[in-house]
Amino acid sequence: MSVTDERSHEGSGGRGSAVAEATGIGVVGFVVGLVLATLVAAPLTQGTAAYASVSLVAQYAGGLAVVAFCLSEFGWSLSRLRLRVPTARDLLVVVGGLLVLFGTLELTTSVLELLGQSVGEHSISRTAESNPAVLLPLIPLSILVTGPVEELLYRGVVHTRLAAAFDTAPTVLVASVVFAAVHLPAYYLGAGGSVAASLIVVFVLGAILGALYEYSGNLVVPAVAHGVYNAITFAVSYLEITGGL
Repeated sequence: MSVTDERSHEGSGGRGSAVAEATGIGVVGFVVGLVLATLVAAPLTQGTAAYASVSLVAQYAGGLAVVAFCLSEFGWSLSRLRLRVPTARDLLVVVGGLLVLFGTLELTTSVLELLGQSVGEHSISRTAESNPAVLLPLIPLSILVTGPVEELLYRGVVHTRLAAAFDTAPTVLVASVVFAAVHLPAYYLGAGGSVAASLIVVFVLGAILGALYEYSGNLVVPAVAHGVYNAITFAVSYLEITGGL
């Protein structure tokens, strides 16, 4: 049964169920990852590059386990998530998507500041202020781990589950709300700024990633764009903190 066929069988109750399931998947993916990261990284010293690296890999291993469980539970293959080898066109979409992500970040941040709301820092930025070396391993890990796993979970599973009940626009928006919500702890524990403003930025960036997913029809596109975006952000932060910029 295609997504369109499934959607035609979903009423208001089906939509509510889809939102509940998608939200649950997103939250469980975050919680499982957080618990696993806490357990695995416990023997290491907090605030070090080793701790940051190990906890990140463990966190996304937990998220990947939730993705695998959902695929099994729903009877989906990876092709259902529209995962395929990227074409030259896909790579061009990635480049364009990165330009849109950074441009939108600047625009959204500027609008929020005009409204008197400053965007807060991610909790990792707070750690990096005292030990910028923690950012270095996160640059490659963003591309190899963070981007792929977060997109598998939030654009792949969460987005695809919602797409069975909603048209494209509400699917992208609701998935972006879930994506922003799970970032709440990271910004709540971060330094300065408005948590609400930070989550608005994450929501907008999540919506762009969702739009890239729909436009390209290939999960690899938002995964690469997301990973490279994070990697560039960490690299710039490192250079700013160490005086390289």
